[in-house]
Amino acid sequence: MRCVLLLLLSCLLLGASEPPPTSDIDRWVSFFNPDLYALAGRWPATPIVGAFDAPASDIARDTARATWLSLAVFLPFLVLPQVLLVWIIWKFRDRGDGRRAATFVGNHTLEIVWTAIPIIALVIVSVAIWDLVVKTELPPADQRRDMVVEVRGKSFAWDYKYQRLGGERPTRREDQIEIGQDVAGLQEPLVLVKGRRVILNLTSNDVLHAWWVPAFGVKKDTIKGRYTHTWFTPERTGFFKGQCAELCGQGHGIMLISALVVEEPEFALWVELQRRRAETVRTWTALAAREVDPAALDAAVAAYLERGADPWRLFALRYWMASNLLSWSRRPNEFPRDPDGTQATWIAARRALLEEAIARWQARGGPSTGS
Repeated sequence: MRCVLLLLLSCLLLGASEPPPTSDIDRWVSFFNPDLYALAGRWPATPIVGAFDAPASDIARDTARATWLSLAVFLPFLVLPQVLLVWIIWKFRDRGDGRRAATFVGNHTLEIVWTAIPIIALVIVSVAIWDLVVKTELPPADQRRDMVVEVRGKSFAWDYKYQRLGGERPTRREDQIEIGQDVAGLQEPLVLVKGRRVILNLTSNDVLHAWWVPAFGVKKDTIKGRYTHTWFTPERTGFFKGQCAELCGQGHGIMLISALVVEEPEFALWVELQRRRAETVRTWTALAAREVDPAALDAAVAAYLERGADPWRLFALRYWMASNLLSWSRRPNEFPRDPDGTQATWIAARRALLEEAIARWQARGGPSTGS
């Protein structure tokens, strides 16, 4: 799998003559946004995992370690009083022999001991927690190779702006990427690179929100009119879910977060797809009509391919149409459904219309782009 990814990336960067096969498009759509297939009923939605059972970043590991330390230090204070209470109830129970219960006015030694021991415990825990709090609140000074993302909360979704992609190459202003909600208003995942530190600059368009992905070990408020900051380094690949952690209104329960951690070659492919995304809008507008006009679709496809008909541009066109159609099919009662509740037949028919439009463009003299 990794060799294939590296080969695809090499072809992308060097201008390959053959694109990935069309049959791979569905795999890439499901790879970059598994939620689309979960929502379509193809497999269960990804569960939210925490920093304790499956930490996915350095901050999550440190948070879990500090929490276990706190539990180990404070657990005796939770258990010992209950044990003593049960023992005292049994030891000094009324035996029916007429003895009067003893009374105590005070014990200065005991009061000093049970005050000093908790203080020592708090100092032990505070040292570890203080280091973690300072670490998460102050992003590293040297950010030249880091990914920097602006996170903007709104009712009830998230917008992301990749201010810096990170790595060895600097990010020009025109290379910055913005994502948020797709054509059907579904939240798009934040895509990160394994081993590449990411710095989040968070703010809000309206009310108080909080960006929280438990597997990354970070939860940060987003406040209108100011920026808060946090950072972490993803340490394992996968698809991770989160949730707005501040009660922000009637849509709070559906203000979900998704994040995808990938390897460098996969991220490079995702970046190239994003850079071609805006050019596919006209084609999508024609393909998403309730009654598709073949002439309008042909014109849109021709306008896209005439700006460049290399195999990767065609791959991007097919990718975004497949992704958009799958997302669009979630609109209630928009198009007829199959007996299994999905709209697989409708999606297949629209993708067939796209392929026919591409074939007609080729037949009119456009270069053969392969499939």
